[in-house]
Amino acid sequence: MKKLILLLALSCIITSVVFSQVKVGRYKIELDDPIGDVQENDGKPGKDVVRVSIVSDGENLHIIAELKEKIAFYLNDQMAGPVIEMHFNSDNNNATGGIAFWGNDKKGFEYQVNLVACIKYKDGGLACLGSVGGEIEGFISSYKVYEYEQDKKMPKNTNNALDSTQKDITGKLVEITIPYSTVGIKSGGRMRIAIRESDSSFDDNSYFPEVFFIIK
Repeated sequence: MKKLILLLALSCIITSVVFSQVKVGRYKIELDDPIGDVQENDGKPGKDVVRVSIVSDGENLHIIAELKEKIAFYLNDQMAGPVIEMHFNSDNNNATGGIAFWGNDKKGFEYQVNLVACIKYKDGGLACLGSVGGEIEGFISSYKVYEYEQDKKMPKNTNNALDSTQKDITGKLVEITIPYSTVGIKSGGRMRIAIRESDSSFDDNSYFPEVFFIIK
């Protein structure tokens, strides 16, 4: 009897721990992230994300990454690039799809979307990775979309980081809007999302808690 009680207690603890690692969102969700958990990028400060929010409106996903500092702090030294990487299990089935590169236990993803911070130059140039040099005019957000193959770790790029939904970045918020069709979801569906801070460590610790998301 004592063994049975102990096993039940352990089961409850394990269930509680597993559940605590998954955040449930209905139509919208916000995830906080510790300050200072990023690495330098080519000797420059890593883009330190402190909060990510996702909102569904029936047709699009609106995604905002909030940085610790204003965008100019990170990009004035010519280091454009991804801010967060989002892995979408669009059919909510872990048996179908690919595997997130930095995390062997993260399986079943159909799409990866990188939220990117780009640099605009006064001569008309644009850099969404690294730099092209010249005098900086401002900063914009964009995204790159990748599609996974079954059980593969390296998804294929399906668009450029020059999407028409670019938004100016003037402060700490990097925003994008993604149509449902881009990541294979429909209104009323459910999916799982794993989000990784791009300038963080290259292991499971770079991920936010996974999200079980109910789509409006």
